[in-house]
Amino acid sequence: MPTSRRSVIKSIATVAIATPVAAQHDHHAVNEFVQISGTAAPYKPKFFSKAELDTVRVLVEFIIPRTDTPGAAEAGVDRIIDTDVSRRPPLQKAWRSGLTWVEGEARKAGGKSFLSLSQEKQTGILRKASEAAKGAPGSQFFTLLKGTTVDTYYSTKAGLNTELGWNANTFLSEFKGCTHKEHQV
Repeated sequence: MPTSRRSVIKSIATVAIATPVAAQHDHHAVNEFVQISGTAAPYKPKFFSKAELDTVRVLVEFIIPRTDTPGAAEAGVDRIIDTDVSRRPPLQKAWRSGLTWVEGEARKAGGKSFLSLSQEKQTGILRKASEAAKGAPGSQFFTLLKGTTVDTYYSTKAGLNTELGWNANTFLSEFKGCTHKEHQV
């Protein structure tokens, strides 16, 4: 049986949990989302416009779709990204440029916006971005989108608890890392 994209991402996230790099992630956005999700008030974007946030929600769901566990959109990844980007001005230009690129590609594909396109055409735009030459606008945005989505998803309850089964009460006397033969030193 071939390895799924989701299982590869899950493996990467498992390793990230056990490394000091995971501790560098800004968890304030996660805590803020938890507080927001407990209220009846609708979420108000902090950086993105409503339309941009809706686009980000669709994009993150393409990266980590719902399976037997929640997808990125259901986990609130779009909202956490919005909060995080609002606090980090160096990321704001990259996200705006990336979303502008996505909307430009949507118009080239015959839509008024990315959200107005069929799922097939939306997937085509993401595929184009993922296959673009390194450094090209689509490639840069896809790298940002994918990395941010994965990092954020696996810092949520859905990613950590539901998907990875991590409950913070396990002591590891040793972490052996990846057990795939091709990754052994």
